[in-house]
Amino acid sequence: MTSMGETSHKDIAMAEEDRLASTLTMGCRSCAEANLLGAAAGDSSPFVDHVAVPEAILELYRRAIVIDALATPNTFNVDYPPAAPELSGEQLENVRRSGITAVNHTIFAVDVADHERKIGWMKADIARHPDTLMLIERPSDILAAKAAGKLGIILGFQGMEFLTQDLSLIDHFAASSVRIMQPTYNQESDLGSGCLSAAATPGLKPLGKAVVEGVNRRQAVVDLSHSHPQTALDAVEASSQPVIVSHSGCHALHVHPRNHPDEVLRAVAGSGGVFGIYLMPFLGSEPRSASRDLVTRHLLHALNVCGEDHVGIGSDNSITPLQLDAGYFDALESFVAGRRRDGSASPSEGVQPFMVPGLNSPRRLEIIAWDLSRAGCSDQVIEKILGRNFLRVFDQIWPD
Repeated sequence: MTSMGETSHKDIAMAEEDRLASTLTMGCRSCAEANLLGAAAGDSSPFVDHVAVPEAILELYRRAIVIDALATPNTFNVDYPPAAPELSGEQLENVRRSGITAVNHTIFAVDVADHERKIGWMKADIARHPDTLMLIERPSDILAAKAAGKLGIILGFQGMEFLTQDLSLIDHFAASSVRIMQPTYNQESDLGSGCLSAAATPGLKPLGKAVVEGVNRRQAVVDLSHSHPQTALDAVEASSQPVIVSHSGCHALHVHPRNHPDEVLRAVAGSGGVFGIYLMPFLGSEPRSASRDLVTRHLLHALNVCGEDHVGIGSDNSITPLQLDAGYFDALESFVAGRRRDGSASPSEGVQPFMVPGLNSPRRLEIIAWDLSRAGCSDQVIEKILGRNFLRVFDQIWPD
């Protein structure tokens, strides 16, 4: 574990957690309530578009490699406004405003044909907008995206149950530019236990081990975000390469199956990988408790456990802010009801929107950079969290 100069991560994290326990910086709790209550009252645009970030942070963000390890230029999670065949002008403008260098864009589908179709859709969007988007297949592409001011699209999977027994599909999809592969989703599967599994002996199964080995062989990145903790530990052991958790939280700060215990954080860091903090309501325990401060607390805890070379951000959001009107809440209710029926819904899903009030902005990672600076993190540490750490892992694993 590396240090941040004379003051350790542990000292900073403990001091910051003490401060946050007594007060929420800049009224973020009231900010959360205002956003949600405003939406209920019919305010269709309760998103953040006016944060006065200091010039030093603006300059840091401009020069940084910024990687959101789970995000998309399109509609995400709740299908509202309904996803269109092509990206809208608003979505493209938010991409340009975001300052993000690259995102891990999930190809979430039910079978092989559906995965191929959705990969084709994303590649078609990239081809339609070459001035704004580019496909990421190798580490140098991320540097090229930064230099050109474009958003790099990394294709990734969340759940690989669709493979059944055909491991040759790993080769097929690697050849189709998929660079991040998550073997398990929330449920129990033939590959292993997801985070919601109630299996008596959870963990990575023989087929899952073969999948991890196949992903290693094809030089893609193993992602363990939705894994049961034992599955994650087993996968770290099975992998010959660093692994990542692209989007999760810290179980030590809030007990929730989508948040990983410190044992997993240490294992991911020990593999040389990166643990990404998400911007989801599962970071806190009370309705409407998600805030910028909670995000900072989870990042500081991860820094304390993993070290500065092994922490990142995977928002689990669309780049375009959520439009929190009545239509969104109707769509959220329908989305969560469907997930409850198929057994994939996490506890407390639907209690609040899938975002963090105060960060419902295309520039959310810039705001987080400011919050980390105010918490005592150096520019070097902030740049690592913003994207340098994920880039290091990609550079180690992907072909170039």
